[in-house]
Amino acid sequence: MIQLSKLAGVAAIALATLPALGGTIYSTTGLGTEFYGVGTSIANGHRGLEYGDEIRLPSEGYVFTGLTFDYYSASLGGSAKLTLYSNDGPLINGSAAPGTKLLEVPNIGLSAGLNTASFDYTPFVSQFGEIKLPKAFTVTVSLSGASTTSDKGLLVGGAVNTAGRPNTNVGGSANDFWQKTGSGSGDWALRQLSSGTEANFKIAVSANIPEPTTVALGVVGAAFLGASALRRSRR
Repeated sequence: MIQLSKLAGVAAIALATLPALGGTIYSTTGLGTEFYGVGTSIANGHRGLEYGDEIRLPSEGYVFTGLTFDYYSASLGGSAKLTLYSNDGPLINGSAAPGTKLLEVPNIGLSAGLNTASFDYTPFVSQFGEIKLPKAFTVTVSLSGASTTSDKGLLVGGAVNTAGRPNTNVGGSANDFWQKTGSGSGDWALRQLSSGTEANFKIAVSANIPEPTTVALGVVGAAFLGASALRRSRR
């Protein structure tokens, strides 16, 4: 019985230290003073076409709850379209491009200046169901309504935020980003910023952590099974 109590105590500690049910799983550390813009011609930033970051998680199954992205707009007006893709598309330069569309949010109004756009998916779960994120997914934004060259764009976020790991900020992103180059499924290109700044945009993604209660029950079950085996061996 003494051994059983000790093992149950270990299980209780494990339960207490499990990660929270949800939180920020990806963000960046930059102040957002630089932006990558779209202009008034296809040659200058692919106006109306998409670009954004590929994010990699330690495992699949994180349940998407929402995100924010920071943008700059020199003029009032225009709109943004937010899209989430699974990176299961054709290989481009050895990397799987954005493929299956997980979510599309059109007609996000743009304000002038530096701004943060927020999207909360929670109210839509009952209607459209949960979005379980794959290990690799891409968040893109397309901006329309630019009146001059580089009139609007996503703010650059800099280095990936690792604060809170292994419970939060578990996602990572390479020093490049995806940009749409045409209307086809394979019309994507990997880009880097010409300024030399780390090519991550100021995006924050939130999600529920996959099944922490299942992990907890497994720890408790293992503890009691171990205690039972120990007690049997002493008979």
